[in-house]
Amino acid sequence: MPSLRPFRLFAPLWLVFLPLLPAQSGNPAANEDAEIERRKILKAADQVERIDQEFDKIQNRVSALEQLLEEIKQQSQSLKESLANATTKAAQDRSALLDEVSKMLAERREKDKAKEKIPPPPTAKSSEAYEHVVAKGDTLSSIVQAYNEEHKLKLTVESVRKANQLGKDASLKVGQKLIIPAN
Repeated sequence: MPSLRPFRLFAPLWLVFLPLLPAQSGNPAANEDAEIERRKILKAADQVERIDQEFDKIQNRVSALEQLLEEIKQQSQSLKESLANATTKAAQDRSALLDEVSKMLAERREKDKAKEKIPPPPTAKSSEAYEHVVAKGDTLSSIVQAYNEEHKLKLTVESVRKANQLGKDASLKVGQKLIIPAN
């Protein structure tokens, strides 16, 4: 940055030429005027010196601010690069997660298709009987009615009791296996 100190160059010259001002030793008014001029010049030189000092301070502050600005620019660039890297990494992670979820869904669909292809176990234990697993809410009469409708049988509650050796007051339990006679 070029120096803008016009007064610094001329201030010492004023002091050099100050004694050369015509001094009229015989005229007290002229001597007094010369002294007033000399004081004005000294005062102006002091002001120039203060201005130069302030200028130096301001120039130092500007240099410090320029250095700080450069550091901030470098930090900003570093942060931009970090953000770009983080964004790239996040996109890669997202893509990997989506691929993994897609694979999991495909595996699940395959398992579901495989389950659909497996035929249900035969309900008939033999040609003369079916096996029934008691579900929640089942009663002997609801079981008999369901098998009569589904398999076109003519069962009675009593025939199911006999096949399973159940008493009249026996209660059914969820998960209990019953033999349902086919005829």
